[in-house]
Amino acid sequence: MKAKDIMHPDDAKALQILKKVKGLDGVVRLFMENGYEQLFRGENLGCMLKVNAHNFPSVWKIFRAVVRKVGIREPELYIYNDPIMNAYTYGETHTFIALSSSLVERLNPEELKSIIAHECDHILCKHTLYQTLLDTIEDLGFLAGILTYSVAGPLYLAMQYWSRKSELSADRCAAAIVGERTFQSAMLKLTCGIAATGGDPYQLVRQAQEYHRMENSSWWNRIQQNCRIALYTHPQMCERAWEIDRWKESWQYRRLRQS
Repeated sequence: MKAKDIMHPDDAKALQILKKVKGLDGVVRLFMENGYEQLFRGENLGCMLKVNAHNFPSVWKIFRAVVRKVGIREPELYIYNDPIMNAYTYGETHTFIALSSSLVERLNPEELKSIIAHECDHILCKHTLYQTLLDTIEDLGFLAGILTYSVAGPLYLAMQYWSRKSELSADRCAAAIVGERTFQSAMLKLTCGIAATGGDPYQLVRQAQEYHRMENSSWWNRIQQNCRIALYTHPQMCERAWEIDRWKESWQYRRLRQS
């Protein structure tokens, strides 16, 4: 896969704006290579279980198949103990993907493949490079009191907006790898946290339609909802389901599924 073939238009536009900030890429890469990457790798090796051909071989097989399909350099893979289903990736030169234990336990192999593909796309599209900037502003800025909202607030909000759009690109990769129906099934389980949903995988799509009707019923509702999600790093679950339901009709989706 190529990033340009899978990237959501809003993600691409936001990235182009960030790339125009002179020297930003180099500064963030330097910070990652000499700080966060080694910090996280030490955390991973010290506190998580590294997956390989001898540890969780079934997960390892799924992981390697997705990595080959997406076409990225193989990252390290870890499983960490957490009752909340989640996954994340990090790194520019030494990348890794971490899966929560509940995610591995509750998703079937194809659904797990969907989540791994989502994280692989973050690596493919270089999202981790700019996510580091967002984390740095939050961790070393607002939380440590070094930066104020009056100084960094506009940049922080812009980065949060981009972060939400980057997730839509990663969702496209997941749907392209496993098919949109399996993606929707995985979204259902991530939303409710229950392994056996026993329902229609398109429930979130219908909820998105209901949500949009509510949101657009008045100007006040639109303002409320936009303010509510302004600090979210991820889109709402129903919005993610709705975006993929629309994208499945596109020529890009059909071409990627056939390749």
